[in-house]
Amino acid sequence: MIHHGTIRKYTAALLDLFNGIEIQYEDSNGTTLSRNIPIKYSSREKAKILDDYTSEQLFSGNTNVLPRANLAMSTMVKADSRIQNKNLKIAKIKTDDTFEYMYNSVPYEFTFELTFQCRGMNEASQIVEQIAPKFNPTVNIDVWDVSNLDEPTRVPVKLLDIGFETEEYDDVSSNIVMINIGLSIMGNLYPPIKSSGRIKEFKMYVNEQQGNFFNKKSILGWDVDDNGELTNSNMTQVTDTVTYAPSLISINSENTVQVGLNNLVLIYEDKDNKLSELTFEWDVISGSAVVVGDLDTAELTVSAVGDVEVQVTITDAFGNYNSLSKTFTI
Repeated sequence: MIHHGTIRKYTAALLDLFNGIEIQYEDSNGTTLSRNIPIKYSSREKAKILDDYTSEQLFSGNTNVLPRANLAMSTMVKADSRIQNKNLKIAKIKTDDTFEYMYNSVPYEFTFELTFQCRGMNEASQIVEQIAPKFNPTVNIDVWDVSNLDEPTRVPVKLLDIGFETEEYDDVSSNIVMINIGLSIMGNLYPPIKSSGRIKEFKMYVNEQQGNFFNKKSILGWDVDDNGELTNSNMTQVTDTVTYAPSLISINSENTVQVGLNNLVLIYEDKDNKLSELTFEWDVISGSAVVVGDLDTAELTVSAVGDVEVQVTITDAFGNYNSLSKTFTI
């Protein structure tokens, strides 16, 4: 998963928070009725909401038109004061075969604008009196912002300000009152979930040094259970302690070495190790050049004419090593 849909979840949580706002009015018989205010998310300019309606339609008593609410995200700013150690691993989940985790989240402050459009100040005051007292000083919402968390994150929502705008019409006796409410969410954005295979077996080699060589003497082994504990320990004594260091034959180039980029290939022989068990270290002993490589091939970049001496060292899984150098004349 390359993203968690966190911003979408914050938006949905705000829509749910303000979904229960309602107004009360009296019908022709004097009965008090309640009406829930519909709310939606839209990035369109708030003034565009009523473009499809004439002023007569807005004030004709059609309760399906007004009041209505609109939510839109306006800005997001990195919250440096809440930054924590980025290398800390969180949301660790163990399965039989894998270990899933994430690195720490990055804090952001998300600013939203909530807009209500209603008929007259009576409806506007009812809406404000339902919203403003909720924030004392903040409202906390629980958001499952990442799928592998053990519990939802409690995110504080802060009310920034409340503004009023009035649109007057000469041909009707009522006005449209627009309420603009600024909201701030102290949220977080999370990096992708990483997965690595679980360790099923752990082995430790005990070697005996003889000069520049190491001979394997014994192997200590354990199984790893589901809790990461070592179990079923055993030790194997190695009777055949003869191991061999890699034999280095030559360092060849695909073409004549010259100024610029050159590809080098190490010719070697090893009888008791696979390629994945060998470590290669390349180095320039003398000359104007740089060599880069971590396998049996390397790239040699020569910057000036002259002699260039290159050395490579191979170390096997038992600590045996051998080195070879070669001088190229450019």
